[in-house]
Amino acid sequence: MRLPWPNAWRNGRCAKKKENCDTMTNSPVTQFGAPDAPYCDPATARVTIIPAPLEYSVCYMQGTRHGPQAILDASSQMELYDEELGCCPIEIGVYTRPALDYTNLSHAQALTATGQAVREVLERGQLPLVLGGEHSLSAPPISAVRDYFPDLTVIHIDAHGDLRDEYEGTQLSHASIERRVVDLGIPLTEIGIRSFSPEEAAFMKSQPDVAIVWGYQLANGTAKIPWERLSKHTYVTIDLDAIDPGEMPAVGTPEPGGLHWYQLLNLFREICQRTTIVGMDVVELCPMEGQTRADFLAAKLVYKMIGYRFIGEVARDK
Repeated sequence: MRLPWPNAWRNGRCAKKKENCDTMTNSPVTQFGAPDAPYCDPATARVTIIPAPLEYSVCYMQGTRHGPQAILDASSQMELYDEELGCCPIEIGVYTRPALDYTNLSHAQALTATGQAVREVLERGQLPLVLGGEHSLSAPPISAVRDYFPDLTVIHIDAHGDLRDEYEGTQLSHASIERRVVDLGIPLTEIGIRSFSPEEAAFMKSQPDVAIVWGYQLANGTAKIPWERLSKHTYVTIDLDAIDPGEMPAVGTPEPGGLHWYQLLNLFREICQRTTIVGMDVVELCPMEGQTRADFLAAKLVYKMIGYRFIGEVARDK
């Protein structure tokens, strides 16, 4: 990875950071982490970020449609050097495409559009990273990635099982996303679950290809993550309510307890060491007035995920 950046760009980014601090509303930030950076060329980027402001089946606190832009805005304030990795992950090339426009689309049509956006990224040989938006958006990207990587496994990091067959009259609900993954025949591992319905418990008795690492097991040190379930290629979906609400308050359905910052980072880094991540999403940020720390945590998490994904690949190749 290359250092340093051109002086003109670095000075411009400092000016942009100050501008965003002064305004913080209607931000013009369109490229993750680095407005006007020389590393966001869509032709050469290794990662394409897809902002997906999808919100159709939210059942408690609304606002996830504002999540992608809040993450982009916060990312413009990050320092781009990663002290743990000893590099600037942005330099691999991170392109943010324009946000998906769901105007006048049904929920099903919006999901189809999301899956198509992921296919376009895969066709260019890039890693798709979707920013939500509600969690129902994950199924079409996972399906698209499986078409390219038939041995795909899925890791789902969340507070909720999301294994209902349907919720509030629709199988497209955010509460049914992982049931759709099971329907696709993809092995699923859920980590951090601490909210589960009787219907989901009954479903698990049918012995689906699902392994669950419960939140209480992570908390008391008895968790055993079944790494042997991972194939060569893995999709990771992270619902931000997996994180302790004391650290991540801005989610639609918060649950007591949860993962802590470094606990989540250690988990994701180990995933990268054990498999190749070929698609990922971060969903369910529900921006709250006065809680920009949550937006920043989400942006920093996305950046760390990019860094671990590509540093891990280099480490395995050595």
